[in-house]
Amino acid sequence: MQSLLKSTLLLIFFSVDLHAFEVKRTIFAFWDKPDVVLHYKLPQEINDDTKVLFIIHGQSRNASDYINHWVSISEGKNVLLIAPEFKKADYKYFSLLETATSNGAIKQNDDMYLNNSIDSFFTYFQSRYNIQASKYSIFGHSAGGQFTHRYLLYSDKPRAEKAVIANPGWYTFLAGARFPYGITDSPIEIDGDSVKDFLSMRNTLLLGSDDLGSKSLNMSPGAMKQGENRFVRGNNYFNSLIDISSNNSIPFRWNYEVVPDTGHDFRKMSDAALEILL
Repeated sequence: MQSLLKSTLLLIFFSVDLHAFEVKRTIFAFWDKPDVVLHYKLPQEINDDTKVLFIIHGQSRNASDYINHWVSISEGKNVLLIAPEFKKADYKYFSLLETATSNGAIKQNDDMYLNNSIDSFFTYFQSRYNIQASKYSIFGHSAGGQFTHRYLLYSDKPRAEKAVIANPGWYTFLAGARFPYGITDSPIEIDGDSVKDFLSMRNTLLLGSDDLGSKSLNMSPGAMKQGENRFVRGNNYFNSLIDISSNNSIPFRWNYEVVPDTGHDFRKMSDAALEILL
């Protein structure tokens, strides 16, 4: 009898635990691009206060690792977590929104471009789960940080409330160089209003103080002009945004934060981002 009771309690424990940490998957196919797997975790209850957070993986495409970590650190938060998985076979240059190759060659097939993609995913979840939130937040690390800052710049009025852009390897600057290192000759047209909206967003550039290595770092001439490592490039990028906003009298709402004693580590960067986004 005692053994049966222990087994029953153990079963209940694991049932509750699995439910609390269950990450689901759905395939987004409502467009003319290759399908995208969306990993997601529902809150315990969806109500008017439920928030939505998108989590963008790095070049390793390990969306499941990213969302599993966010599930563990956001326990008890009323948030719908969504982590798109951009498979390399279909989206080799996702960090560039599929607009160009890694050497900067513009891709002519604009049907594959990923601007507005996150908003499409958001609309899908709003409809499927009756989400009342009108905006979402977004976290991107490494190549995901590249994706995130370009997405917010090149999408059509993205419904992002705020974003954390963590440890990108390199950037699309708002002046100077040709795309993808700058906005000159961009494959997606942007105007002064797009730049103004971008600078006015409540974004945070989040850098690890020890992200100073060159492993998996873009070492092309265009990227090296931005700085010798991710930390230096991030500082140069943020300062360039300040200069542009100041010279053009544009409200600048970005924040800059450094995570001490942290390198290129998506888990530690996620921990710091949690305090900003949730």
